[in-house]
Amino acid sequence: MTILSIIISNFNYAHFLPVAIDSVLSQADDEVELIVVDDVSSDHSREIIAGYGERITPVLHEVNKGHGGAFNSGFAASRGDLVMFLDADDFLLPGAIEAIRANVEQGVAIYHYRMLIADETGTLGDLFPPEQQSLASGDIASKLLKHGRYDGTITSGLVFSRAALAQVMPMDQEAFRQGGDGYLSAVVPLYGESRSIDRPLSGYRRHGANHSSFQSSLLKRTRWYLNHDAERHREIIRHARRLGLPVEDTISRHDKSHLESRLVSLLLAPESHPFAEDTRARVAGDALKAIPETALLRTKIGQRLWFVLLGYGPKPMARKLIMWKLEPDSRPTAVAKTGRFLRTRLGLMLR
Repeated sequence: MTILSIIISNFNYAHFLPVAIDSVLSQADDEVELIVVDDVSSDHSREIIAGYGERITPVLHEVNKGHGGAFNSGFAASRGDLVMFLDADDFLLPGAIEAIRANVEQGVAIYHYRMLIADETGTLGDLFPPEQQSLASGDIASKLLKHGRYDGTITSGLVFSRAALAQVMPMDQEAFRQGGDGYLSAVVPLYGESRSIDRPLSGYRRHGANHSSFQSSLLKRTRWYLNHDAERHREIIRHARRLGLPVEDTISRHDKSHLESRLVSLLLAPESHPFAEDTRARVAGDALKAIPETALLRTKIGQRLWFVLLGYGPKPMARKLIMWKLEPDSRPTAVAKTGRFLRTRLGLMLR
């Protein structure tokens, strides 16, 4: 039987932690180990952890190490052939462990599962990533080396083979104090194949306190992405060279999502933009070249129009478009309806 290690990383999520732990224990057997890493929480998380006794393996940090550091500690304490990192505010769905075992394949390094978005109360909603977004599968190393990313998922939807993780762990915990999953999803596919499974594996909570919501500042969110991308790209290049794989130092100029963040940064606060050589036209030009030729025609048309507007359109209009895209609640009703209509019509015309 394949041993599965599930590692819950927790920092001040006492409110959610019992649900995460119970969601694992309710479907675990002797071949599942549950490790709970507490990153020096100031709430009553440690009392909750202690209350589970020998049913879990606690790893209690003496100093705060961040997301990546919690991943490192949890992995070092684990023994499973498969490893899953579960954020403490998320939870497994019923049957998740059975599904993970049923989908095991030799040579697969990383498994991507969809999730169901959950609110603060745990009520489940839409799929994440959405159904219309395909997830990468197979040997995706070449796409990763060319574009710096691929269509995947995040922490609580990922499962890894221990053999692959052993090649890339521990990670630089300072570089990945947030977004440890970003490091793993960026480098693990260089060490084996990827599989994507449409079945939802977990409940992915979206609430005001978690890192992914960034409610306080759109610019702060964008700048974090830029820094995170720089670390991800650095690690992709490092591991590729370690393996003797061809990779360019300029991988960031082929990463479409990264280039979009650079345009957003330029438009929102050009005076503090971290890339002195950037101009809107140059970045937009790189982004247009980075759109994959294999993308659906309607996707290519939409993305090309988007980057032309951001790179060459009037700044006030471009800023407004950014806000409407990245903060959907800010869209006027007429704009939202028009966008849905145009997407539908374009899809019908290009069938």
